[in-house]
Amino acid sequence: MAATTATTATDRGYHYTRQQRCHVARPVQRWLHDEASVWQESNCYMDLWIELLYGWGLDPRAALAFTVAQDYEGDHFTYFKYPPADIELLYGTVVQEMAVYDTLQAHLVEQVGRGHAVLVEMDSYYLPDTRATTYRQAHVKTTVAIDRIDPAAQRLSYYHSLGYHTAAGDDYRGLLRLTPELRDGNILFPYAECAKRVRTPLRDAHAADAAAALMRRHLGRRPALNPVTRWRADFDRHVAVILARGEAYFLHYGFNLPRQLGANFEMLHHCLAWFGEHGYDVPARIARAANTIAGESKVLQFRLARAMARGRPDRCSECLDTMESAYETVIAGLLSSFGAADPAQPACA
Repeated sequence: MAATTATTATDRGYHYTRQQRCHVARPVQRWLHDEASVWQESNCYMDLWIELLYGWGLDPRAALAFTVAQDYEGDHFTYFKYPPADIELLYGTVVQEMAVYDTLQAHLVEQVGRGHAVLVEMDSYYLPDTRATTYRQAHVKTTVAIDRIDPAAQRLSYYHSLGYHTAAGDDYRGLLRLTPELRDGNILFPYAECAKRVRTPLRDAHAADAAAALMRRHLGRRPALNPVTRWRADFDRHVAVILARGEAYFLHYGFNLPRQLGANFEMLHHCLAWFGEHGYDVPARIARAANTIAGESKVLQFRLARAMARGRPDRCSECLDTMESAYETVIAGLLSSFGAADPAQPACA
């Protein structure tokens, strides 16, 4: 059945399309979010897309070429996310901002009924899967992908973090702002996106050729200077701030710098493995160097935690040396293997 089918069906009260009900996902080896990963979680937007693509029977590794463009932004490493254009090219899915002007529940029923997944910023205070961190403890923004909703039973299902979850009852009402205290008209509408599957995803050689074109394009967008070198120039000052401000600040720093750097390059490591499986002869040293950055960034984070606990600075020189060198190996190797395209040109030009 065509992916554009929009006939609404129900099963135990859930709203979703007949196309979704009949679709049987192709089995995909789950290399990402594996327990053996250096960084099992990266950031909420990446993690939900990984799970959503797995849920659709697609391999999320195919679209990870964009990770080569990550940069040091001065106070964080680029918060890496799948570019919408890459998702459309490889997976036949259009991601567009959704107009929210009625109740969020009404919009979800409409869009899910059309066969779309809705990516929406939620308050993790009401997300049961965050029980170990923020659930019923703290109000923290995060993004989930909702693909089923049952207003009568007050139940919805969503992709978030490392899996697929369900919220019901008080959690459902809190997420959708249906409780009296959350119906205040002065509360801003949440940001939401609609993921529309408009054509068949690329497979096999077609997917590999398109992914290689994306790799060349994103290499053309790579930072002009080694981002680890630029981070290093600020590192001593950052450590001083961590020691002065303590654990709460360190947790945010660890997420936005070592985690984003390390998880990004672990994703690149998996992307290069996918290219190898699809006939591209990428030297193994490049993937190893990408994984070295992933591992050393975690070592660095542990060393910063220990420095904070002891109240003594740590320049982490060995970690930074290793990551600087590994980054040069990665970029030089990829340029040799793929080349770099003018990012102003179309991805498959």
